[in-house]
Amino acid sequence: MSSKQGLSAPSEDSSSVNTHSKPSISSQAEDADPHQHSISRNGNWVGAVFNIMCISIGTGTMNLPSVVKRCGWFGIVLFVLMAVIGWYVGVLFRRCMYARPSRGRISSFALVAKEAYGKPGFWFATIITYWYCCGTVVSWIIVCGTQITKLLGYAGVSLDKKISMTIIALVMWVPFTLLKSLKEITVSSVFGVLTAMFTVIVLAVTALKHPYTESYHLPSFDSAPKHTFIIGAGIPSALASISFMYAGAVSFPHIEGNMKKPKQFGWMMFLANALVCGAYLLSAVPGYLAYGDQTLSPILNNLPNLPVVNAATILIILHVVCAAPVMLVAANLELELVFGVMQEKMGKLKEFLWRLFMRSLTIGILLAVSIAIPYFGEVIDLVSAISTTVVFFLVPVFCYVKLFGWNRIPRYELLLCFILAAVGAVACIWGLIDAVKSLKSAVQNNH
Repeated sequence: MSSKQGLSAPSEDSSSVNTHSKPSISSQAEDADPHQHSISRNGNWVGAVFNIMCISIGTGTMNLPSVVKRCGWFGIVLFVLMAVIGWYVGVLFRRCMYARPSRGRISSFALVAKEAYGKPGFWFATIITYWYCCGTVVSWIIVCGTQITKLLGYAGVSLDKKISMTIIALVMWVPFTLLKSLKEITVSSVFGVLTAMFTVIVLAVTALKHPYTESYHLPSFDSAPKHTFIIGAGIPSALASISFMYAGAVSFPHIEGNMKKPKQFGWMMFLANALVCGAYLLSAVPGYLAYGDQTLSPILNNLPNLPVVNAATILIILHVVCAAPVMLVAANLELELVFGVMQEKMGKLKEFLWRLFMRSLTIGILLAVSIAIPYFGEVIDLVSAISTTVVFFLVPVFCYVKLFGWNRIPRYELLLCFILAAVGAVACIWGLIDAVKSLKSAVQNNH
């Protein structure tokens, strides 16, 4: 399938334009100047794959077995389907970045929305991105604080979960407030991916070696677990949760902007999503197979106290501590630019003090939310329903249709966009209802 048909990644020679006809969507995208906004194209497709895997594979994988529990074995189909949709959305969004050749490459998620829908689009994308980034970090503070308290308990040390969360937040606060931009934060994507994959493999092997038995099971479960092929009512909320795993659209411009050969972005995305999907299935399938309808979120709560499990837990905590500043800086930079927190306007000292204040306030709010609602799975579901369904399904599709116009997009692609928008809307609304119900139940039962 050629790049003019929309679904495939642009080929290396697709930048040429047919002088006898109106240029296609793909070829117009390729003709834009990729060097606008002073981007640095010194990376390769291997590094881009690791960047996407590092962003995607993290603490959320510990929630995936419970996602399958929610919708049954049919969840495996959803994981594969969402990987394909994630690739397609990435291709569409890259076209949006080059939709205005005369104005050059559009350099961020929010600016693409602004190009399509003006200031309302910019503010909407900025707010939804901020919610996504901050909500993700809240889930990280919760799971890390909970697991630190649990690990110390194994060693005979009693530490309140709130104190553990506060310690994690303070550790995140230091690089987040002192380092100004992403260029100043050097986090190894390879280390992040290897850490996450080690954790996934440990969880999978441990779950298969220690499934439910009469001699080993959680006190609250006295009967063998049950498995279901499909649970229709759980599919929309499951879609919302899975979209949380693939919602990397906010980082696509930064990853693509670092690629020496940006035309490789399409098939690079396909490879990255295939690897990410494999990692997700490696986490989700053994967990649900071992514990069925008794699967908890995170899956760590189902596993026995073993040294290898504790080692995996420590590594994922380290991974989160390194990744959180990157996520928060990306979100806060947009707000700081909007409010004019720049050296050119304020001077070096005043700019630093305002940045310190804004970022300290952000960490303080996130810690307060984490302590108030310390429920990992429910928080991820809430963040997924409100933000990631919008980032994953809706914003790229609506921006694509708006920027290129109904008449210039093939009918089959318009149909695909309509289906994606409809699925995203259902997942957002239904997922939000389920998330609120689950969170309300967790708060009432304190569990």
